[in-house]
Amino acid sequence: MPFAVHMELDPYAAAELQPIVEHMERISPDVVTPRRLKAEPHISLAVYDGLDPEPLTNALDRFSADMHAPSVKLSAIGLFPGPASVLFAAPVVSEELLILHRNFHVAAASAGAACWPHYLPENWVPHVTLGEQLSPEEAGAAISGATGLWQPVAARLHRISLVRFHPVELLWHRQLPG
Repeated sequence: MPFAVHMELDPYAAAELQPIVEHMERISPDVVTPRRLKAEPHISLAVYDGLDPEPLTNALDRFSADMHAPSVKLSAIGLFPGPASVLFAAPVVSEELLILHRNFHVAAASAGAACWPHYLPENWVPHVTLGEQLSPEEAGAAISGATGLWQPVAARLHRISLVRFHPVELLWHRQLPG
């Protein structure tokens, strides 16, 4: 089972994205959404195919010990195209967000786990997944409907978590002060 380290949006920001998530769920019963996974909307910092969670939780403890909840502005929607497309909300890629991501990977290196290449610094496209496993036809309907529902969202990344998925199982988390 894969593992992910992600930072969850605050509940108010997550609620602002719900109309788009509901739209995704109306498109098809096969579309995967955060709600269907019983996961909070989030930005993933890393995904791993397999690892020993203990060294990574130790690294996460050290990394997040003095961390405060960073702010992000979700400014656009986007699509990772393909036979199983992903609709996402895109944050403004700030220097603060890139530094946080890079510093996480420096801290996590001590855990000895191999991260998926597209989550590594210089490859990472920060995003909040709103719907995935979209066929090409569903992707068109998703982007069309989401465009009409979209509004920029100011958010705080209020919690950092380590999860195992599917199904999503919370292994470690830290609430971050505002």
